[in-house]
Amino acid sequence: MRYLVLNRTPLTGMRFPDWLGAGHEAVLLTDAAAVSSDPVERASQLAGYAHVEVVQDYHFNPLVESQALAMHEKWGFEGVISLSEFDLLRAARLREAFAVPGQDVASATAFRDKLVMKRILSEAGVPVAPYAPVSNLADLLRFIDEVGYPVVVKPRSGGGSMDVHVLDDRHDVDTLLAAHRALGTDDGAHLLAEQYIEHELLHVDGIVVDGETRLMWPSTQGDSTCLDIKRGRILHSCMLDADDPLFEPARDLTRRALAALPTPATSLFHAEVFRATDGRLVFNEVASRMGGGMIEDVVTLGFGHFLLEVFVRSVGGNEPPALPAAPDRIAGLALFPPRPGTLVEIPDACPVPGITAYRRHAEPGTVLEPARMSVEKIGSVLATGASRAEVERALAAAGAWFDGATVIRDAAADPGSGPASGPAPDLAS
Repeated sequence: MRYLVLNRTPLTGMRFPDWLGAGHEAVLLTDAAAVSSDPVERASQLAGYAHVEVVQDYHFNPLVESQALAMHEKWGFEGVISLSEFDLLRAARLREAFAVPGQDVASATAFRDKLVMKRILSEAGVPVAPYAPVSNLADLLRFIDEVGYPVVVKPRSGGGSMDVHVLDDRHDVDTLLAAHRALGTDDGAHLLAEQYIEHELLHVDGIVVDGETRLMWPSTQGDSTCLDIKRGRILHSCMLDADDPLFEPARDLTRRALAALPTPATSLFHAEVFRATDGRLVFNEVASRMGGGMIEDVVTLGFGHFLLEVFVRSVGGNEPPALPAAPDRIAGLALFPPRPGTLVEIPDACPVPGITAYRRHAEPGTVLEPARMSVEKIGSVLATGASRAEVERALAAAGAWFDGATVIRDAAADPGSGPASGPAPDLAS
């Protein structure tokens, strides 16, 4: 079979032709930013494809779909593979145009449009926070009158906590109005409002193959949230121990959500569950893709398998490897956010015991701004251990070490700072 691969993330380590295996061909349509500028690395990334098209303007560009349709006329694709949140609907539309199997538009819409998702989950009895669509100011004020402050307003088809606003008072409402001028247009905005729930965030990650859940494991972000990086605070996450009292309830709620939604027979998933301060579990949302922010690395460390590879192999009709019922070790991550100013010093290596990997994502001289997404970072670590407690101790020590070893000259004290002299902070998931 011949597959069209839609790609927008760095191609290093993403061996689509190898993963599909013998008897299949892969044709790549990729964002130019995903391809290395180094000739040797670029050649390695693009090796094995029957054909490659590199697009300069990829994100939300309808000409990408037009180009894919033209490529189909020549190549006759029998499948479409995409791994990014922002390609789910694009890939679904192309599958329907090509008349090939895989996630269709109805399924992709249910996973991308948070309003559609909430309605499906509510009708199935899955507990979610009170919510309402918001097209204009009247919609928003009506919802606030019903539930009170605080409320969360987010794009219905967003990702990475981008453009998510927590409103505590009318001043915050006015700030939102300034950021979303569509709220004042006749066509209106494409937003969702939800009652804000004080919570501990659990995320549940895994894969379904041919309708069977092959892996499902919950993690907790503890006292950090997806909005913390945007506030300049460290975001961390750690797998739960199998005997954690939240383990089975989080898995059960995720199973119920996946059963209610039009989940593809073979699908990755990343679900979010709130543990409210009164102990209730409230389902937030679920995506039919791998979690970002290095969650894929945590799963790989724990289970010894790269789920993106397992997914692509399965889509290609290959029998996936037997995935263990439990991880060999508990794993976790911490993302260190940018804050306004000029990056003066950032360490090259992490000496903290228990840290499996450390990476810096910005260079000295870079002029930093506040994070826009929950996966934006200037440094990151992965940790492993025998238990959640052991891993979280290592992550906390690494956070303290990074804060002490990194120097950012405050923007207010350096008003004459020019453009960044190094690469921007990492936005890749």
